[in-house]
Amino acid sequence: MKRSHALRTILAALAGFCLIVIPCWAQTKTHTLRIQCVYPEASHGPVMLKKFAAKVEEYTKRQVQVKLFWPGMLVSLQEGYDALAKGTVEGLYSSLIYHGGTVPEGKTEWLPFNWRTPDEAFDIYYNTGYLDLMREANTKHNVYYLFPMMSASMGCMTKFPVTTMDDFKGKKMRATGLDGAIVKTMGAAAVAMPATELYVTLQRGTVDGVVYPYYTLRTYKLHEVVSQVVLPGLHAPSISGVYLNLDFWKSLTPELQQALEKAGKETCLLSAQACPEWDNEGLDEARARGIKVTTLPDADVKKLREQCIPLWTQVGEATPLSKKIVELLINYQKKKGAM
Repeated sequence: MKRSHALRTILAALAGFCLIVIPCWAQTKTHTLRIQCVYPEASHGPVMLKKFAAKVEEYTKRQVQVKLFWPGMLVSLQEGYDALAKGTVEGLYSSLIYHGGTVPEGKTEWLPFNWRTPDEAFDIYYNTGYLDLMREANTKHNVYYLFPMMSASMGCMTKFPVTTMDDFKGKKMRATGLDGAIVKTMGAAAVAMPATELYVTLQRGTVDGVVYPYYTLRTYKLHEVVSQVVLPGLHAPSISGVYLNLDFWKSLTPELQQALEKAGKETCLLSAQACPEWDNEGLDEARARGIKVTTLPDADVKKLREQCIPLWTQVGEATPLSKKIVELLINYQKKKGAM
């Protein structure tokens, strides 16, 4: 009897132990977040992406473990968004300008002169409801837009001399998505291609210039294949983003979601704060290499802004949500006295 009682006592203790341990084990379930990056590892965006990954692992106490993959390692640029939606990868660091055919609302991020500074862009995303609307647009495709990443000012860099906007007439410019429409208003032909092919196509003369962040004069070594930088930037700053598969996002606990949101917002702010330095880095590199830096005449800039107004209207007409987003941006700029 004593042995039976002792055995029951031990079994009861083990049962109690299991009741305590098993829930604790369940709460510490780990998640692997594989992020396909479409940009070269040495560029500034991927450097910020590494900071984000470190923050995620710190804030989640490694319950979410991030693995980064560089261009083409898991899926190609063209396949990226579809692969993300299907869950082939859990995360994607790209830009919606590449996926405008699927997410037309993403083109609003690339309207020319839609924000004037990184601080203004951060304010628009996080304090006006813009990020919420962009999330609504992506959710329809089983994608969660976690946070935007700012990539400094983006404008024209050419192999030909530029004094006025007329000098773009008849030239071929690498310009993806909505940027293609912008360069067409300047009189140039638009050529779409991945960022990884910029150097080679400029070197071979396939294109006469590119629309891309100025800092890539150093990080992509574009200083070797262009001869002129043209100001002002068409996007100040340009935007990329980190997107997650929606099913993966929903599989996280509210606490883990909150941790990823915190990491994303902090990384976005870091990128905004770094943009002026990156701009100066690109322009300093240009001058040091003997590359001419030209600012278009005020009259040309004003003309370009006016010529781009129909693009705002066109983008807003794509979907009811696009219209709502464009109206938000217009109202913001009007309040700031910019429109």
